[in-house]
Amino acid sequence: MVSVNFAAAAAALGIGASASAGIVTVSQTFYNASFAARTFEYVQLMPTAGSSSGSNWVMNGSVSATLSDLNGNGGFFSSAGQPVFRATIDDVTVASLWSEPFTFALAGPYLSESVDPASFSNLAVPAGSNPEGVLGIVLRFTLSAGDAVTISGTFETVQVVPAPGVATLLVIATGSGFGRRRRS
Repeated sequence: MVSVNFAAAAAALGIGASASAGIVTVSQTFYNASFAARTFEYVQLMPTAGSSSGSNWVMNGSVSATLSDLNGNGGFFSSAGQPVFRATIDDVTVASLWSEPFTFALAGPYLSESVDPASFSNLAVPAGSNPEGVLGIVLRFTLSAGDAVTISGTFETVQVVPAPGVATLLVIATGSGFGRRRRS
């Protein structure tokens, strides 16, 4: 019975529980087939349902990339006047990663290397933003000629559900043991 009582108390507590409102992800490979460095801009949008009721909304996001030199003359991947990764809500930038100036270059020919990933977590959704609006990821960067980069990113808004206090935990834990007798 102890394990059942413990499981029931843990389920009732919902410690660390959260309800995700929306998430947008991207995983895309870009190839620069030209003979000169080229600037790319890519937008991934995800409409979410609902109206932002309640409070305690936070944002989480991350980005990673792998750069590959395909023509043997080295390669680079850099910001192009704006952060490489911008998280948006209803077309308004609310967070960014790999900010200007950002550059990643390969150490030699025909290499493929991963860029150090970047992330943000538990940032408050800015006042006036609808956390259940159209979420977006905007990627903008310059890529060296004849090379490729694969970028993966995630952006989500989450409404944090406050966990019950310690007093509630004690009431549930002690209350679950009362009213039971051992039968021989």
